[in-house]
Amino acid sequence: MVPSINLKMDYDLARIDYTLCGITYPDALKILPVTEQKSQQKFVVGDKNGVLQCLSIKDEEPVVQFKTLPGKSITSVQLASSSGNSVDKIFAASGNEVKGYTKKGKVFLSIETSVAETITSMCVLGSDLVLCSGRTVTLYRDLQEVYCYLCDDRVLDAVAFATPNNIRVRLLVLIANKEAVIIENGNLYKRTYIAAGPTRITVPSCLHATDVCAFYGGADGSIGLIFYEESDLSSKCLVEGCGLGSVMCIGWFYNSSGTHLAVGRHDGSIQLYLINTDNLREKPRLKFTYFSGEPVTSVCGGCIGTDEPELLAATFSGRIFGLRSRRLVSGNISSSNTKTVDAFVTRRSKLETEIARLEKQTVHEREKYQRNTHSMFPGISAPPLLDIQYEESKNTELLATVRCQAGTRRLWLRMRVLSLGETHMEGTRVLIYILPAGAPRVARLIKLHLPTLPHYSKYKPLEVEDKNCSWCEMRVSGGFSVAEMTSWLAEALPGELPRPANNVAFARSHNILGTSLICRYQRGLAVFKSDNISTIAVLKDVISNCCVKRSIRADVSCDIPENYCIISFNNIKEKFKMEYNKNKEIEIQKAIRSLDLNDVSKNDENQQMLCKDYLKILQQSDDEVEETNFEELIETVKSWYMDWCKLSLNHFHSNEIMTLQNALEICKVEDVEEILTFKH
Repeated sequence: MVPSINLKMDYDLARIDYTLCGITYPDALKILPVTEQKSQQKFVVGDKNGVLQCLSIKDEEPVVQFKTLPGKSITSVQLASSSGNSVDKIFAASGNEVKGYTKKGKVFLSIETSVAETITSMCVLGSDLVLCSGRTVTLYRDLQEVYCYLCDDRVLDAVAFATPNNIRVRLLVLIANKEAVIIENGNLYKRTYIAAGPTRITVPSCLHATDVCAFYGGADGSIGLIFYEESDLSSKCLVEGCGLGSVMCIGWFYNSSGTHLAVGRHDGSIQLYLINTDNLREKPRLKFTYFSGEPVTSVCGGCIGTDEPELLAATFSGRIFGLRSRRLVSGNISSSNTKTVDAFVTRRSKLETEIARLEKQTVHEREKYQRNTHSMFPGISAPPLLDIQYEESKNTELLATVRCQAGTRRLWLRMRVLSLGETHMEGTRVLIYILPAGAPRVARLIKLHLPTLPHYSKYKPLEVEDKNCSWCEMRVSGGFSVAEMTSWLAEALPGELPRPANNVAFARSHNILGTSLICRYQRGLAVFKSDNISTIAVLKDVISNCCVKRSIRADVSCDIPENYCIISFNNIKEKFKMEYNKNKEIEIQKAIRSLDLNDVSKNDENQQMLCKDYLKILQQSDDEVEETNFEELIETVKSWYMDWCKLSLNHFHSNEIMTLQNALEICKVEDVEEILTFKH
């Protein structure tokens, strides 16, 4: 048993580990429905080794009901929808193949689909099978392909709803470009944009079968609701991300208090939110939080080890554990319960036997390896690939590499490239070597790419072009293809770009400044618009460099407004003042903390050495002090000025930049406006 780390103690739940399987993918763990004979439920899990196993728990020990042989990695596991007749059928996806199993492990269905890429998500509704693979959503009915819809970007998840006439199904699909769409009869029916970037979706059981409504978990950690009513598809954010990890899985948990949305995240945290089934748009209430220490890939509720409900979870490394009431965990039960004590002793004996077996096997494998290295026969020593779950963070901190202690399962590394006035012609490649302890020494290499415009990670609808602002435009014409332009933009922009097509159009937004970038291109012609002149300047350098490297002749022209700098500064003037005040408070707090002040001088009214404002700043905790982007804003305004001079063929002197920087550092807004206006 591993003790839980709880932030919310509304529920007193403790962790109990059940078993360990291979690496698991999101949504590859499911709990089978209750049978008439037993109240305790079985669960099924598939892993990267291709093993699908169904287990039950008896006396806190796993009992295997069936287990398949290894094969292709299992990327998704689903049960037949409750609206169908067979609620105990298990479906597992591997590559482009789907197999159906009974609860006893007998294969009743095997279909090799026509999808070109690995199936990453699927859902089952009656006799309909929905597959998500790459950019495609494919619907099968009675083992026959009905249609295949090609989306604008990678498909993340999908759920199916019956239509009122029960002839067709409506698919609610999440796409990597931060869109949610409804597909019906192979055609796009409705679409909406969700800034949070939803990654996972689940349907409340309290809904009518034809009501299109679902909860989503976002890449920014937020939770929201997608609903279709009055011929309009829209969404509502219910819980902000607040710095939590991206959502990797969501499920349902039911107890005497009501219906809970269970959320598993990339940072290893698990939350239980109590929802109001009578009003799904009401903000869910956080009831419980637990940190597992590694990414959580599946969460679902049921009666697993006892007759009372518990939350079952799977982690990336394959650990399957339950979160149940602390009084039901054997280590916390009174020793007067002889049956429980005997079960605990038996389990400890089994664990000791298993440890001894593993130690013996380790010694045998080590001796075998040593014999092979001294053998005269040729051979190849190939250690297994070290599986690692990682993502590129959108934060701007920079951390140094550290040596991990034994048992470390998770490490945060945040990286970014500091421009410092330099011109970057292409993105930065970062090579990370992960060396686990042990012999022989091996390493896993991970290659990361840091783009030149890392803050443009927010997807925006193209309607952002209609906003009233000072647009800078760049036109590129030449002998390039759509695929080449897409690869060039990958040097500048983070995340996935739209797949090449005859005409490509998309928009992004700056995380800090809120400025926009609109990209439209086709074969031989590309047009870029932004209300951030530095964005245009960086794109110009990147594209020009790529054209030179590929020996492609291209003509680049820019249209820059004369009064751009002053207009753009006025747009962020209030934000600049606010960040200046934040930065000032942080500096004051650091200065006061460096003084040797005792508690009397801080709290005694007769001997107070600090004014009320300074005392209030001092009493703020580190968590209450917000981070500031003041330094970045200074560099941004300077870059605007220098890039405007460069693109509009005006010259600037170093003393002009120094004067501008000094005015920015002390927040002399009038002086800044005068400098930016005078140049025009």
